[in-house]
Amino acid sequence: MRPPSGAAIAMACCLALSAHAQTRRIASPASLEVTLAYSADHTNGLVGGCGCFWMDGGKVEANGSLPHGFGVVAEVGAEYAGNINGANENLGLVTYLFGPRYTLRNRSRIDPFAQFLVGGVHAFDGLFPSAAQSVPNPDALAFATGGGVNVGLSRHLAWRAVQADYLQTQLPNAGSNRQDHLRVGAGIVFRFF
Repeated sequence: MRPPSGAAIAMACCLALSAHAQTRRIASPASLEVTLAYSADHTNGLVGGCGCFWMDGGKVEANGSLPHGFGVVAEVGAEYAGNINGANENLGLVTYLFGPRYTLRNRSRIDPFAQFLVGGVHAFDGLFPSAAQSVPNPDALAFATGGGVNVGLSRHLAWRAVQADYLQTQLPNAGSNRQDHLRVGAGIVFRFF
């Protein structure tokens, strides 16, 4: 068997260097990520039945990075629906949630994450019956759990390709005082190092 020529060795080295250059090192995470996102919220309206409807809105969140993929998230979102199910009823919600997030850092541009957030909800422009009377603009407990995927576009910019959360609010409704929501959305992530 003939030993490889210098050209073959050089070509093999170039291919190896090219393949190595295309892999991304696990970069240190941004110390702060700020996300602006659109959100759609599928929620139930009536006690004892679905009466489900969609709300549209947006949110802003800040994620401060901690070691080993962990982070702390603060999120404020607002959503609104008008003329719900043709009943000429409206509903507006503002949520303010905080909690931990875990992001799986890997060698690709794709960073999946999972989170659990707890906080509150402020409701307006709707009917909120309680056992004694109707409350005009109630505040209540809320929590959300879910996750999503960020796709890196550059060092300072990423695309929130998808996010899906189960959100529970506990607004007065003359029944269980519980509403179950499915929130989905997408947006843009700004990274600061």
